Order: sequence, then C-alpha cells, then structure tokens
Amino acid sequence: MPAIDQTLGPVAVTGCSGFTGGHMVREMALHGYQVRACIRDANSWRGQDAVNYLSSLPHVEIREGCDLFIEGSYDDAFEGCSAVFHVAAVLGNSADGKSQPLGSGDVSTDIYDGGLKGTQNVIDTINRANSVRRLVYTSSMAAVSGRKAATVDAGYVWTEKDWSSDGVEAQRWLHPANSYARSKVETEQLINQAGVASEGRWDAVTMCPAMICGPILFKAQVGQWIEQIGRIANNESPNWPSPYDMYYNIIDVRDLVKAHRLAGEADIDHATTQGGARYLMHGSGGRSSLLFSEEVRGIIHDFFPSFQLGLPQPIPNREGVPDSDGKPPKPHVINDCKKAKEVLGATIRPVDDTIRAVVETSIELGVIEPKLAA
Repeated sequence: MPAIDQTLGPVAVTGCSGFTGGHMVREMALHGYQVRACIRDANSWRGQDAVNYLSSLPHVEIREGCDLFIEGSYDDAFEGCSAVFHVAAVLGNSADGKSQPLGSGDVSTDIYDGGLKGTQNVIDTINRANSVRRLVYTSSMAAVSGRKAATVDAGYVWTEKDWSSDGVEAQRWLHPANSYARSKVETEQLINQAGVASEGRWDAVTMCPAMICGPILFKAQVGQWIEQIGRIANNESPNWPSPYDMYYNIIDVRDLVKAHRLAGEADIDHATTQGGARYLMHGSGGRSSLLFSEEVRGIIHDFFPSFQLGLPQPIPNREGVPDSDGKPPKPHVINDCKKAKEVLGATIRPVDDTIRAVVETSIELGVIEPKLAA
C-alpha cells in the first residue's frame, strides 16, 4: 500500500496557523520529514505568528496563499509531495466573515463549504500533482456520535462503524445547526470515494478526534477548548460555546498528530480494517468524560493550588432558574481509541498531563496571568 517515509519527498500540511495544523508540522519536522506548511495569509496576525514559530523548525518551508475557497491555490505546495495531511477546516468560531475573507459570512454555509468545497479543491490538486500517495484527513467525533448518543444504550462503546448521520431524519440532519457534523460526514465520504477513484495512485485515511487540547506553540493557536481551560486557570468563566457547565472529552494534540503520522507511515490497506479507513481519537476508555466544573477544574487546582480559579455557570432549568446542582447529565457512552492503539500503535497520555500543558504554556506565552489566592 502507498505508505510514506522520509525518503519519498516532502509532505504538505494544510491549516498550519491553527492548533492541530501547527502541531502536525512540528511532528513531521521532528521526525525528519521535509514539510510544506500551507498558510492562507502570512501577513495576517495569525499568519505572522505561525510563520515566526514554524520557520524556527527544521525542514519546514512556508507556502503562502493556500485558501480552501480558491481552486488551485494548493497546486504549488502539493507538487512533488508524497502525502498531504489535510488539517484545515472552517470552525464555528472562525466563520465570522473576517477570519474567512472569501467565505459568505454565514457561519453554517462557510463551515459546510469549507469542508466539502475546500476538500474537493484539495483532492483536485492531489490528482493534478500525481505524486501524492496518501491523504490523511482530520475529521471529528462529530462525524461519529452527534445526536446518536441520545439513542444508544448505557455502556455503548463508540467505534469506527458509527456515523452521526445514522437514523437521523433528513430534515433534522440538513438543519444549519448540523453544518459541522454534516460537513465532516460528507467530507469523509468524499475523500474515500476519491481515493478509490484514483485506482491505486493514492488512498485516504481519516482521523476522528474529540476536544483537542494540549500545549500552545504560538499565540495564534489559542481558541476553542484550550482557551476555555486557560480561562478557568485565569479566574474567568468559560465563554465558548456557552458559559455553562459541560463534559469535556479530551484528546491530547500531541497524541493526535502522532497518530496522523503513524497512519501515513502504516504499510497496510486501511480500508480493510474494522470500520474502514478511519480511526477514533477520543479518550482512552478511562477518564474520557470530565465535568468541567469539578474534574477539569480539580486537575488545574491539583497542579496549581495557589491560583484563584473560575467556574462555569450552572445550567438553568426550563424556567431560567438554576437547578439544585446545575450540572449536565453524565454521558453514558464509552469513549476509546482502541483501534488506533492496536492497529497504528497510537499512544495516549494521561489527561492530567494535557490540562497541565495547556495552563503552563498559556502562562509562558502571556495568554493568561493567573491570580494568586488570598
């Protein structure tokens, strides 16, 4: 099968100003690969911050002007590459009409188009390049679980056979609120079909992570779940996607990008493995669902007992008044990345280490300035 190694030419990584993309570049560079780091705008504040860091790594070449919304914008970056790690995505907190200047400005539309149309542009470039052997795509647990979680029995274990579109009525599935999950499901299906259509020239693998957290490499990476952990350590309340308490299902970004690399290097037919050419990266079967107000906050307190810590707001009841505990119901499903560990040799570090790394690097980069308890 079309596995890769360091002797077969450079690899390209999309979305390199983002959290996972930046770590993906670092992972490949530190393992001896020549890496083409694809960035849309190296002159934006995010681009400048990313370029300053990525340029300090060995074997990294910055390729600017790579935009999901522009056909052919990846042509130069992919030419001669042996693999593409497609990490770029339009997320809910970046589809604001500013972060995606060529998007429509509508959140649901840009999330969906950034997945489908953007990935079609990536696929078209791969086919033109005629050198790429494998595409490794960063999907999401949103393509696996979603609303299906409410319909399964207690103790249900998510596997690569699960799709969040299973059993969902068409009208509900097509609702704008499902744009992200729908884009991930359909993008996975798109790249699988394209890989088959290439008739053996290249194949596709998808990775399905949950809430990606871990050390921050440069300030532009701050956002989503890592920002919320930093806010608690900074004596603030979370503000995204809501100020309310919730369960966190954390995967360490370092474990995630390692699994991506291993998927690229694996000399197997991923499509013939259980559940097909996809791998869940969602907890370890142990501490995979952590209540933000208690367990996540408790881990922060254990490592930083002198800090004043913030709290999420309790969830209000239907009358708008907080319940007695204000806590969300505990998830009754089991999250594990058993297949990735068995087939790829993926490793999962303790979630305590992940949360500590978020706080430490947030302090080091000046993102937060924790306050000491009186």
